[in-house]
Amino acid sequence: MRERHKLAVFALCLLLFLCSHTGVHGETTLQVYGVGAIEEDNLAKAEQLALKDAFSKAIVLVALRHVPYSSSLDLMEVMPDFMASRGMQDIIQYQITSRSQQYDILAISVDIKLDEESIKDWLYAHTLTVPYDLRPGILLMISSYGPGDDELYEWWTMKGRKVYSSFETQLKDRFTELGEKVLDVPQRLSGVRFDITKPIEIAQAAGADILITGTISYTPVLDTLYECSMEISLIDPQTLSPIGTFSVSRRGDFSPSTMNSLMIDEVIKPIRARIAHKMLSISPVVVKKNLCIEGIEDYVTYQTFINAISSMESISAVEINSIQGHSICHTLQLKGSLLDVMENLKREQIKEADIVVEDDTAYIRIINN
Repeated sequence: MRERHKLAVFALCLLLFLCSHTGVHGETTLQVYGVGAIEEDNLAKAEQLALKDAFSKAIVLVALRHVPYSSSLDLMEVMPDFMASRGMQDIIQYQITSRSQQYDILAISVDIKLDEESIKDWLYAHTLTVPYDLRPGILLMISSYGPGDDELYEWWTMKGRKVYSSFETQLKDRFTELGEKVLDVPQRLSGVRFDITKPIEIAQAAGADILITGTISYTPVLDTLYECSMEISLIDPQTLSPIGTFSVSRRGDFSPSTMNSLMIDEVIKPIRARIAHKMLSISPVVVKKNLCIEGIEDYVTYQTFINAISSMESISAVEINSIQGHSICHTLQLKGSLLDVMENLKREQIKEADIVVEDDTAYIRIINN
């Protein structure tokens, strides 16, 4: 009788805990149309193509809800990476509501339910949800040598009105097109004399979050053939810490504008990857991981483990997602490493237990003597 009473109290406590920690999952339902080409009268294959088309459209529509207009072009560029990395795992369920065929095209209407939170987490992890005004301000200070009679161009050593070089202008336009925030050339700064002040000090005075500095040179080789060499570095002007260094060299007889575009194509993605890494290091992304506690025999021990985990600074939420026998599995929302969380938990020495981390899931196996 006493044992049965203990189990009843334990079950009641679990029920109360479950009610207080279960949140509403970010599910959303859309009606989307998809099309697929019919080849050799193979309707089954055409339907699969139409479904894939509908799924892709649904994911894009959901993603656009969380991405500012300034990052919409960038979203379209990374969607193939998203589809390759996640596939259809964010599709919870779907139902084809209608089919129609016209010539060699099959069109279907599909009701699709998606996990919106997972899509949002991926977008956030790739800094696509950060609006333009909150992105780091970038200042360009790249010395240009040539081509032609323009032996050296540095806007920060110029007298009069200051403007970016042709290369810096093209680089700024590309950044802006992709949703990054490039600062305009400062015309004057309090207490700064441009012609004798170092670039890093100008960037600090301008309030830049990232300084891109270095050189680009255009050296004649033969007749119209010339070599373009670029060495640039990304620096945090406030901490003086390096963010990345890039070096590119190319020969050709292209126009300077075309050569500039080719050079920018070489470095734009890795530069933006470093910018994204800096943003995430300042504000770590919240990710979802799994935690299963096994061998639970009393509520007090279980709750002590949960309280210890919930109190950690990197943990923002703990939710139960399943209960089976003496095992309870949870979804954790955390910033940082699941392994670090479990290492910190071991130091608490709550009760003898095996604690292991496998991929995205941590297991706590309580040892009962």
